[in-house]
Amino acid sequence: MGYVRVRVTIGSADKKKVKEIGFLADTGAFYTTLSRGIAEEMDIKPIAKIEVVLGDKRVKEVDTSLAYIKALDREGIFQVAIMEVPEPLLGVSTLEGLGLKVDPTTGKLEYSRPYGLAII
Repeated sequence: MGYVRVRVTIGSADKKKVKEIGFLADTGAFYTTLSRGIAEEMDIKPIAKIEVVLGDKRVKEVDTSLAYIKALDREGIFQVAIMEVPEPLLGVSTLEGLGLKVDPTTGKLEYSRPYGLAII
């Protein structure tokens, strides 16, 4: 299948700081995941801790917060995990919430439904 990298706008929930950055679209990840450095740069402050199961089945406690995320012409506020990752991951909770899907043949995001933000 290969990797699908996309450009997404991310920022603080109040949208005072926003920036477009590259993400690895990871349909195997539930949460969108940011490094601590990106979270600090965008003023995304941890508000809680959660346990997550990593791809290798380890359980890890990580910080979580809310972030503004915009992809294509759809935007919303989503829960994000804050932990050290090699690159930011765009998780399925954000993709589903925005009504987007990954097309692995083109390497692009596309609409999965004709309307925008949904409660999941």
